[in-house]
Amino acid sequence: MVVRLIQIKREERKILENLFFYYIYDMSEYMKWNPDHEGKFSYDPSSFDLYWQQKDHIPYFIYVDTELAGFVLVRRYPSDLSTYDVAQFFVLRKFKGQGVGKEALAQVVNAFPGKWQIRILLENSGALCFWKSAVSNIVGEDYRVSKANDVDLVMFFIHFETID
Repeated sequence: MVVRLIQIKREERKILENLFFYYIYDMSEYMKWNPDHEGKFSYDPSSFDLYWQQKDHIPYFIYVDTELAGFVLVRRYPSDLSTYDVAQFFVLRKFKGQGVGKEALAQVVNAFPGKWQIRILLENSGALCFWKSAVSNIVGEDYRVSKANDVDLVMFFIHFETID
């Protein structure tokens, strides 16, 4: 099994938008979102615009061998541009528990050495366990977990740093 990150081209954006519905669906468990009157979970696709307008926003598809397995959206954190931020991260259920997410994180972090953070909803204890394990695979125990405000939510933040 080979995990690869492929930068998303502008003309592939619709694929990301389609996958994002599944991400929203998964997050609805914690955010208590409901589908709209048509039975769809909606979001504003213009939120992706920055990924093709700014150099500090980088979108990737995650592939396992030749299969699309998810995405990771990386950016510089708006309130601290010295820090890379995993804005959104999604692995299709088919690939969960196989090390795909951990390998994808390792690849993206290795591509951008420096200060990193990952934000996790307080209610998502499974994600917190995953992220702590994934980060420790990269930096050992040299990371810290805290709680802080992110826009309008209190979230867990995992902070760590890698060196080139």
